[in-house]
Amino acid sequence: MYKILLVDDEPLITKGLRALLDWEDYGFEIVCTAESGEEALAYLKDNSIDILITDILMGEMSGLELIRETKKFQPQIKCIVLTGYQEFGFIKQGLLLGIENYLVKPVDEEELLTTVQNVGQKLNAVTGADTAQETTTLQDNTLWRFINGEIEKSDCLERLALYNIQFTQSYYNVSILNFEYYHMAEISKDIRNLIEEHFSATCLYSPNQEIIIIFGGTSEDELFASNQSLVHQLQKGQIGTGVFYLSMGKTVKTIDELDESFRCARESSLLQLYSDPNVLISERLSIDKHDEVKKQQEFKENIVKQLVQADVETLQTIDLFFEDLTRNTKYISPQVAKKYTFDLISYIHYSLQPDDLLHYTAAVERMVYSTDTNQLRTILKEYCNGLIFSIHNQVNMRSPIVQNVLQFIHAHYDQGISLKTLGQQFHVNAIYLGQLFQKEVGVVFSEYLNRYRLEKAKELLKTSHYRAGEIGKKVGYSDTAYFYKQFKKTVGTTPSEWRKI
Repeated sequence: MYKILLVDDEPLITKGLRALLDWEDYGFEIVCTAESGEEALAYLKDNSIDILITDILMGEMSGLELIRETKKFQPQIKCIVLTGYQEFGFIKQGLLLGIENYLVKPVDEEELLTTVQNVGQKLNAVTGADTAQETTTLQDNTLWRFINGEIEKSDCLERLALYNIQFTQSYYNVSILNFEYYHMAEISKDIRNLIEEHFSATCLYSPNQEIIIIFGGTSEDELFASNQSLVHQLQKGQIGTGVFYLSMGKTVKTIDELDESFRCARESSLLQLYSDPNVLISERLSIDKHDEVKKQQEFKENIVKQLVQADVETLQTIDLFFEDLTRNTKYISPQVAKKYTFDLISYIHYSLQPDDLLHYTAAVERMVYSTDTNQLRTILKEYCNGLIFSIHNQVNMRSPIVQNVLQFIHAHYDQGISLKTLGQQFHVNAIYLGQLFQKEVGVVFSEYLNRYRLEKAKELLKTSHYRAGEIGKKVGYSDTAYFYKQFKKTVGTTPSEWRKI
């Protein structure tokens, strides 16, 4: 646990910061709060802490004075300042003192979390085997929030002006560099230095320990050449990246569109699964993933069938799933593995519709904060293990006819299924079957079938180039207009909007 001291002359602020995050879940402990710089300094003289979070303007001793005095006897301390005043004079003084970031009140939860996690990574690097990773947290955090569309252009440029960073090129693109030894701080630092010294580019470390690169240039071709040149540099292996992938986002003409370029880069990075390593992945790379998507779909259907039967062999199948993710190379980005694992766990959940939603949401939350593929494997196994136990109890309570009907739906959802046809298939009265299905599954038959078909449609929208109307027919909707209506009503967006998310 890293120790944190909160300092603000308004007690409501420190109480609010305590409540804003589940600090211990992220490896931090708030050991003390103080209402003045003098009170904080007295505590710091007798107690060592890791992170100081302080207001800038307080009583007689300002937050900056507190930092200056503290650095004299705790030089290693990391400092974050809070301010209601976006005045460059204060912030520039803070930069000279080595602050990690400044947070404008009211403090944004995501920005606070990103900042303390970045500081935690620095502290990890200092205490670990690697040399400390010298990141500029304020700069990186600003750029990260901007390319994710979380702050306005004016706010971004104002903050970046502190570092004399300006965007004056005619064209830009955002690229994502995933590399095998991302956890080694010195290698990350060397790569970043190489890029910023040899290319017209600005880098940042993402919270996921990727290197995000904002390339600038005079034309689309120049940007593509820059990306390709970086790949050639990294292929030489002199820096020690190990296996890597560079995913290039679309070219844009203004920095207002950087978020769109970043979204495209993230989509391109998912193609790691289908390509050889040490390459540039871009819109110019032609990859036929039809067979792979079909294989993944068959795998998902198989694992759902095993879970329905409460088969413990499911856990072995999960191992095969993760082995398959790295069949082309020994390394795949944790972010890419996370995306495919999330798709799988969502498919399982919406296919089986288990009664315990909390079990699913807890697993997803753990996945969000996982940092490597082994953690994802463990989370998925534990989720399926719990699901097997739950289904085993459910199966014992469900009649054989309902179990057979569920298996039939999962295999033939794209066909014209109704309670009448199912009644004929399994030689049971349709009205009785409908009542039994609702009692044992928890939803009426038509709603269950509709949800299942829509999940299949969502998957095809993300993994194929079929038009939305064609996808509706492929998952069992003969009427395209009805498919659009049901999709909008249930999902909350149109099929085309969902495809862009």
